Amino acid sequence: MKKLWRIGLTLILLAFSGCDQAADEQDRGSLTTDPVYTGLLRSVSENTLFSAGDPSISLQFDSSFGYIGGQQFVLYGVADTEQHFFVETTADNKLQSLYWVQFEAYLPDNSYQYDYEGSPARLQLGDYTFFLDTSAVHSNPNGRSSGSDGSLARQFLLSKGYTFPEEFAYARLVYLTDASRRKELMIIFIDNLAPLGLSASDLNEDGLEAQRWPEVEKNFLEKIRRTLTLTADQN
Repeated sequence: MKKLWRIGLTLILLAFSGCDQAADEQDRGSLTTDPVYTGLLRSVSENTLFSAGDPSISLQFDSSFGYIGGQQFVLYGVADTEQHFFVETTADNKLQSLYWVQFEAYLPDNSYQYDYEGSPARLQLGDYTFFLDTSAVHSNPNGRSSGSDGSLARQFLLSKGYTFPEEFAYARLVYLTDASRRKELMIIFIDNLAPLGLSASDLNEDGLEAQRWPEVEKNFLEKIRRTLTLTADQN
């Protein structure tokens, strides 16, 4: 990543989902349904998340991560959405790292498509090539947009006793499951910057530690490769 921004969490959450191309954020949020926590299409056994379709895949997480649950809702009235969360915690049970896995598909009553051509970077995980965005983030807990996938993710985490770190590195990985560009697997990964003694403003292109970002980003992406294994489901 050649350029970094010190941005509030709300701005990142606006970019998390391809649905954000559809309409005004505030209007769309009122169309998001309340989340449900049972009858989810994907299942988890120990540290492996199984998806039978869209895509048919297994995601195996390192034993340092624990599964805390999932939820399903219709995002902005236009996309069926299912989220699952795996957390790595500190000795005092604070959030060190988070995998937020999201399966999303536009409903058949619309013609929207996902477009990530503005994300020039790619990350290869096994046989899967993901669109990739990375940044360093200063969390703004008061800046969330009601009804967004990000706000519902934060609410779910809070219900489990977790909040986002104040300063963290973040990556958004997106895999489009077929040529229609109407279904996606999105993986958000965040990692607390506090153990490094760094803040997002430090790593900004004008920050005091800007020269350290390439190394921080490299180690951050290596942690993803080390702690997440993707396998195509042959069934």
